[in-house]
Amino acid sequence: MSIEKMTLVQITGHVDALDEVLRKCSDLGRFHPEQPAQLSDKVGGFTQMTEENPYKVRLNRIIDIGLSAGIPLKYDASVNKRIATDAVDHFLNSFHEELAVLSERKRALTATIEQGQNALVQLRHLATLDVSLDDLFACEFLKIRFGRIPIDSYKKLAYYKDRLFFFMSLSEGSTYNWGMYITTLGHEAEVDDIFSSLYFERIRIPEVHATPGVAKQMFEETLAKDKAELEQVNNHLVELVKENQEKFLDIYSTIRFLNESFDLRRYVSAYKNQFHLTGFLPVRDEKSFAASIETIAHAHVEFKPHDSDKRLVTPTKLRNCRLFQPFEMFVDMYGTPSYNEIDPTPFVGITYTLLFGIMFGDVGQGLVIALLGALLWKFKKMSLGRVMTRIGISAACFGMVYGSVFGMEHLLDPFYTNVLGLHEKPVEVMNPLTINNLLLFAIGLGILLIIISMATNIIIGLKNKDFEKAIFSNNGVAGMVFYVSILIGVLSMFTGGESLFTPAYILAFIVAPILVIFLKHPLGKLAKGNKHIKPEDGIGSFILEGVFELFEVALSFVTNTMSFLRVGGFIISHAGMMAVVITLTEMMTGSGSIVTMIIGNAFVMALEGFIVGIQALRLEFYEMFSRYFEGQGKPFRPIVIGE
Repeated sequence: MSIEKMTLVQITGHVDALDEVLRKCSDLGRFHPEQPAQLSDKVGGFTQMTEENPYKVRLNRIIDIGLSAGIPLKYDASVNKRIATDAVDHFLNSFHEELAVLSERKRALTATIEQGQNALVQLRHLATLDVSLDDLFACEFLKIRFGRIPIDSYKKLAYYKDRLFFFMSLSEGSTYNWGMYITTLGHEAEVDDIFSSLYFERIRIPEVHATPGVAKQMFEETLAKDKAELEQVNNHLVELVKENQEKFLDIYSTIRFLNESFDLRRYVSAYKNQFHLTGFLPVRDEKSFAASIETIAHAHVEFKPHDSDKRLVTPTKLRNCRLFQPFEMFVDMYGTPSYNEIDPTPFVGITYTLLFGIMFGDVGQGLVIALLGALLWKFKKMSLGRVMTRIGISAACFGMVYGSVFGMEHLLDPFYTNVLGLHEKPVEVMNPLTINNLLLFAIGLGILLIIISMATNIIIGLKNKDFEKAIFSNNGVAGMVFYVSILIGVLSMFTGGESLFTPAYILAFIVAPILVIFLKHPLGKLAKGNKHIKPEDGIGSFILEGVFELFEVALSFVTNTMSFLRVGGFIISHAGMMAVVITLTEMMTGSGSIVTMIIGNAFVMALEGFIVGIQALRLEFYEMFSRYFEGQGKPFRPIVIGE
């Protein structure tokens, strides 16, 4: 549960060994490369490799062929990465040519079948016409239109009986009447306009040379032949893909590896026939990495302390146990801790789980959330699912303290009295006296978490020898003395004892820390041995900024502490919302009460669960992270090919 210790790695060798070196680095998946531009002034004569990738075009072609063949592209790291490009091109050309011929024939047959099926639909509606279509369309002075007209419009044709046209109905459905109208050449435009106003839909008759009935039979025979041929083409396509898929995927894995490994050359600098590669590696992988690289001829690896090159920022890799790993996503939301900081993930995991459980305490709802989280992780691999599992269990545990099971506050009373020997459940949330105690508990919890956060900041500052941060800042020793002294003084007033706010107490534990915080910048410089402590912007500006900063510091202590009242507030609001659900359930009878109970619990879990999750995260970020966590680190990103 810490930040992984890193070592600086420098790999040198002959350019002929570069591809193998990059492959070893990728296979290990633990090497974080650095851009060579940062080192150009140190490695004399070496420049960043900027060659054009010769594999990119070939990889794009493979992807296109795979998509057209319907082959799911999966990278296989175990495939031998050595292959002759001529053999690759020959295979791709042959496979693509056969695939293109069959695919084109399939498209042509599919289009022909679709046209034939559309023609059959039309001819079925014209089957009662016992006249050759060739004879009809051969009329020199007549115009014939086939189509369909809505039933309502068909009835209105009687209004146009004085016009020069004749409509012949061939078939009738529930909404349309199929048929044809005939008119003379001179009245074509007028009659077309009439039928258009009646929503007549013209149908283009396919090229046939007999009566519709005979033509329909001919089309059915042709369709049967085309479908049989299409089935054969599909079978040939399946066989072609099946025969070549394994080799195709091997070639894809090989070319993808070569393409991505060549792209990794942007991290490499070269001079003549020598290359230089710099990066970071976890200390615990030094031996295995060295053994892997040293097997490559003309390649050498050297390890140095992570901070031996001051121009490079050591990347941060978090290393947590399985219990806290899911909470790393919350840390990533805020930022990556610097290499010399403390990993806040365990603290986040404990406090977030604790805060959510306190605010959402219910045995039944907590177990449901835990179950949903387990399902989300198992089937969707969502990191949030693992978080839900942990906070759900926490909610169920605190539900045992509150005695709440799906909002039923007294369901566990027999357990408390008969098994645990208690007179009543530990916490009666809706009791007026309990409400005050819950709010005081929330403030006390907030004070404890704020003090722990400040203590963490002090430890980080001392670790990095940043005395301004550790001792003189508002989150350092001075700030903690001020905060704790105020709290102790206020507590002495409310407990009925003698007030501690004497002049000596105020001067020693309140005024003195305030002055230290006010002078933190010059004191920090003195602690580092820097005697130039005069403010750059002048004394007046320094005093003005310091006064406003002190006001902000005092205000932040008050607001951060009072912000934890929401913890107690959500305990009460959850119990109140579930009391409403129980009341509505009791008003219903039969199955209605069960439905109301289920819907009510689902609504509360969705709404309040979401709100409580956000509020707990807000407390983490604003009330705790802001006091010790900067999040300005560089994430550890190892080179891995194929992901």
